[in-house]
Amino acid sequence: MGDNMDINMLLEKIKRRSNVSINQKDELLNDFIEETQLEISEYINSNEIPKVLESVLIDIVIIKLNRLGNEGLLSESFSGISQTYIDDLPKYILKKLRRNRKLPR
Repeated sequence: MGDNMDINMLLEKIKRRSNVSINQKDELLNDFIEETQLEISEYINSNEIPKVLESVLIDIVIIKLNRLGNEGLLSESFSGISQTYIDDLPKYILKKLRRNRKLPR
C-alpha cells in the first residue's frame, strides 16, 4: 500500500507545510502518515493510494497534528478508521476522496 508514495518525501512536505516544531519527532509524523494511508486506503476501497491523493494525505496529517492535545473525548473515536472522523474532514478533502473511491466488490 502506498508504494507509489515516498514516506521521506511526504515527511518533508508535511514539515514544510505545518507548524511542526523541531521537537516534534519524526516517529509521530510517520505514525500519522501510516495511519492516514490506512484510513484513505480503507475509505477508497483500494490497497493502492493514487498519487493524486498525496495532497489529501498531507492535508489530513496536518489536520491530525493540529488536533493534537485538543482531541478531548473525541480521541477515543479515532482508533483506526471511523466514519465520524472522515465526515469531520473539510469538504474539499471529502470531494477528492469520493472521486477516487471504488465500489466494494
